Amino acid sequence: MQYPGAGIALFYTGGEYGEGYKMKEISSKDNQWVKLACSLKTKKGRQEQRRVLVEGIRIISDAAVHGIQDVTCFISSKGLQRKGASLLQEKGKQLGWRFFFVTDGVYDKLKDTQNSQGIAAILPFFEYAAADVVKLSDMRLILYLQAIQDPGNLGTIIRTAAAGNVAAIFLSPDSVDLYNDKTMRSAMGALFKIPVVQHVELSAVLHFCKVSGRRLLGTSPHGKKSYADMEYSQPIVLAFGNEGNGLTENFLQACDELITIPMCHDTESLNLSMSVGIVIYKAWEMQEFREDSDD
Repeated sequence: MQYPGAGIALFYTGGEYGEGYKMKEISSKDNQWVKLACSLKTKKGRQEQRRVLVEGIRIISDAAVHGIQDVTCFISSKGLQRKGASLLQEKGKQLGWRFFFVTDGVYDKLKDTQNSQGIAAILPFFEYAAADVVKLSDMRLILYLQAIQDPGNLGTIIRTAAAGNVAAIFLSPDSVDLYNDKTMRSAMGALFKIPVVQHVELSAVLHFCKVSGRRLLGTSPHGKKSYADMEYSQPIVLAFGNEGNGLTENFLQACDELITIPMCHDTESLNLSMSVGIVIYKAWEMQEFREDSDD
């Protein structure tokens, strides 16, 4: 399906549906924009269009705050009553966003949550390459996540990493879809705050470490050093593996050093996102919680 285009003027003075604005109304479920939005509920559709459908005033407002452009927003009567809806329209207008008022029947087709807020948007993919990350501050951690399967885990890790001053995240090719709806909801807008580079193979990680002067630090139950005893004042790529199996043997052998998180003898494992949070906050603590910035 072709993207309908970006040159349609949809803002008018005098507001039937919002303060100061009258939006073009969509009342048909067969509308081209509605069909496009619904196609983004599948991974195939998202990959073809390089776009994602999100719901909720918070994540869409975060997109506006971070200056995301080429956005199409759908608002129902319920959405117009949300706190912040008028401000979102004002900010979106400045960014050239398209706004549509949709009937409740149309929004029912768009929504992906039971308790919908009545506002959804099509956003462009956030695409980065490893070369973009080379330019980032040396001392901030970079995470590598191998074969992560749970979208909630991935979203929580992204949110935690953004809060914990991590510079960027690398994802292996066999990890869960970054734009899965559960990932997006769990990340809570953190995707706008931290670069996530997808489809990064082990060979690319090793090359990145070489050109950026970073050590590759792996996590494993068999690591010889506790995460708390590690020296984090050097540039590091910190790697975590699959929820069930951890890092592959090949990856472990390629690491400069392996660390572990001590646990009581009668426990099996920690949740992955919890493990990531423990280590990155220890690293940041040892850097005296300095908020290095690359802006």
